[in-house]
Amino acid sequence: MQHLFVLSLLVMGVNHHATSQAYFTAMGIRMGTEFGITLQQRILGGVTGQGIVSANAVNEQTTATALVQLHNRLITRNVNFYLGGGVHQRWKRGEEPGSGLSGVTGVAGAELTLGKINMSWDYKPVYHLNATDHAFESETAVSLRYIFIKQLRGKKKRNPFWKKDEKTKKKLQRKRRLRKRQREKDKHNDRKSRI
Repeated sequence: MQHLFVLSLLVMGVNHHATSQAYFTAMGIRMGTEFGITLQQRILGGVTGQGIVSANAVNEQTTATALVQLHNRLITRNVNFYLGGGVHQRWKRGEEPGSGLSGVTGVAGAELTLGKINMSWDYKPVYHLNATDHAFESETAVSLRYIFIKQLRGKKKRNPFWKKDEKTKKKLQRKRRLRKRQREKDKHNDRKSRI
């Protein structure tokens, strides 16, 4: 429980306004204590949501984890560290998904993005709320993800899944009208120059 308290303090100390990850959506494999798949989605600013489904072949356990992470850049947007937490559900093969262990999960890690590839290493402490013994465990893993939606440089950093607000819509409409008028003026001037 002490580890979760320390992790919570670290998460609260992170700069919430930092936007460091260079992608919106990335998915791939996670290799470590367990093997699985990972999906990472930028939610807002430097905040991402991550879903992990992993399996352990030795003890025939499957774990589903949902995490929220706060990112801070280290050197550039492509190199950053993150802290976060969430919940997990674990069950053995043959059991119903809701019948196993459930609890809270912390995460701390670093990631590197090169082109369309995102690589990360993380440490993930887990605390099972309904365990009779061995309630605390920890995992570490390396993830390799392909970036499906990449953030564009020079553009306003906005998640494409969020709708545009009214102010932004009006600005875009005004720009379109100005461009249309300019094209009409250019055509008119071009005709005059031919005569």
